[in-house]
Amino acid sequence: MSEDKKTFEYIPDNYEEEMLKRRQKARMKKVKDEEIFDLNINSLMDILTIMLVFLLKSYATDPVNIIPSSELEIPKTTSHISPAATVSITVAKSSIVVDNQPVLIVKDGKVDASQKRGGEDGYFIVPLNKVLVAAAEKKRKLAAYNPTVKFEGIATLVMDKETPYRLLTEIMYTAGQAEFNKFKFAAIAGDPADG
Repeated sequence: MSEDKKTFEYIPDNYEEEMLKRRQKARMKKVKDEEIFDLNINSLMDILTIMLVFLLKSYATDPVNIIPSSELEIPKTTSHISPAATVSITVAKSSIVVDNQPVLIVKDGKVDASQKRGGEDGYFIVPLNKVLVAAAEKKRKLAAYNPTVKFEGIATLVMDKETPYRLLTEIMYTAGQAEFNKFKFAAIAGDPADG
């Protein structure tokens, strides 16, 4: 090639300024791209934790959950004490239920003699004892993992107001054998004169 045919590129006067602007734009774009991948999730975790606590608190209900039915007419009281979280023994006209788990059938205010140790005159109800022993063991395991929870041997009795005294004593005796030796009786708050 001959030296006469040299080509020169035209460089504007503000070439350096334009190059500087291009580099700044490229840097800004790179910073924006990095910001997308470099998220700080601490604030998001704080919000989710607060929401979780709120939802758990709002989901919690009374420890004793009583489902109304024709089989269970609970006595009324004027007391307004909140129940504690204990093992719940519900005695309806036709069944005994522990923590919403059906245990056995009650007929005419009596437990079948074949379900009791000692027959008709016995106080120890075998299926009820098995369930209560399992419930006590569950409470103890929970207490072992959570030091704020203690197994205190308290059972809440939710009974139909016409439950015979004999059946009440059989249930309390059986619960006592399963190390539930303190009892609370559930009643519906209201005026006892209302019926």
